[in-house]
Amino acid sequence: MNPVTAALELQPIIQKYLGKGEQEARLVNEVFAAVGQAGLFRLFAPHEVGGLEASPAVALAAIEAVSAADPAVGWCIGNSQPACLAVGWLAEDERAKLFAEPNRNFGFSAAPAGRAVPENDGYRLSGEWPVVTGCEDAPWCALAGLVMDGDGPRQVNGVPDGRLFLIPTADIVISPTWRGSAAMRGTGSHAVSVDKVFVPEGFAHTPAKPRVIDRPLYRLPLPLLFAPAGAAVALGALDTAVTSAREALGAKVSSFSGQTIRDQTPIQELIAHSSAALRAARAGLLAATNAVWDPASTGAEVPLPLRAELYASTFYVLDTARDTVSQLYARGTRAGFMQGNPLERALRNLHAIAFGYESSRGIQHSAGRVLLGGEPLDPLF
Repeated sequence: MNPVTAALELQPIIQKYLGKGEQEARLVNEVFAAVGQAGLFRLFAPHEVGGLEASPAVALAAIEAVSAADPAVGWCIGNSQPACLAVGWLAEDERAKLFAEPNRNFGFSAAPAGRAVPENDGYRLSGEWPVVTGCEDAPWCALAGLVMDGDGPRQVNGVPDGRLFLIPTADIVISPTWRGSAAMRGTGSHAVSVDKVFVPEGFAHTPAKPRVIDRPLYRLPLPLLFAPAGAAVALGALDTAVTSAREALGAKVSSFSGQTIRDQTPIQELIAHSSAALRAARAGLLAATNAVWDPASTGAEVPLPLRAELYASTFYVLDTARDTVSQLYARGTRAGFMQGNPLERALRNLHAIAFGYESSRGIQHSAGRVLLGGEPLDPLF
């Protein structure tokens, strides 16, 4: 089944358990099983392990569709993809271990909080990661860290040797910090730590290694595929917020004037602007995604200006979604102030989604630098 069709068919069951997922601060079993069975946790995994190996545009559309029902589900799907992409560099035995349970998600943190000391044919990894999406349900977690050389990071071509360490969750200590979160509660993004856990070289991913699966999806830099996934989550959440606001404001009658709210020109302007902002942000992200994929799908190098446009579109979506839902909330109805109202939920979730990218804002600055004719400063560009 097409991933987008599968995502749309999942919306009713996701919506049914939305409240329960927020109460439990994780994806409930019914949703987890349905998403896994549909293959959405392995959108970017290669066919060799039963993955869908979807094109970026299809993957983003599927993530947006489930996020319209619950952005926490889309976030867990998106955060499973870095481990799926790393499979392009793993040997067959290692791939088999990683996908021994093919319908499961992967925990993930991009924060380079780990410190790995080389030892024999691997590393001793220690560190604490404050936010690791989906860690309680995942059999494996992908945690970012630096390989050390004495007291400082090991340098490779003048850049710190950063790795994505693939670790069985059984070797990780999970602290249930996310149960106190106010937003994106269903993601179960608890804090985790490891203390001198041995990670074999084969499970310490770096794109500097030779690829084992040499196809277009695995030639692209990880940020070009991972960064837009969060924007797709934001689009889904914003779509639901705009729909909710239109329905609420269209039916509301002012208790002061007796006038229907929809007849007030400021409200008309608000809804028109919000709808247009959603459509423009979605179209821009899709156009930039396809512009990157066109050369990549043929094996060509993606020019820096096309990368810049995709990163710029990603942050535009995040900022637009956050700002648009804030305006809808501020000028909506009193019902929107109540916990669990679709607009209230979208407000807190979209602010959390956008905040999650603030530490990566430098990649947006590098995009602007490239579009001005300069070179990117961010090493992940």
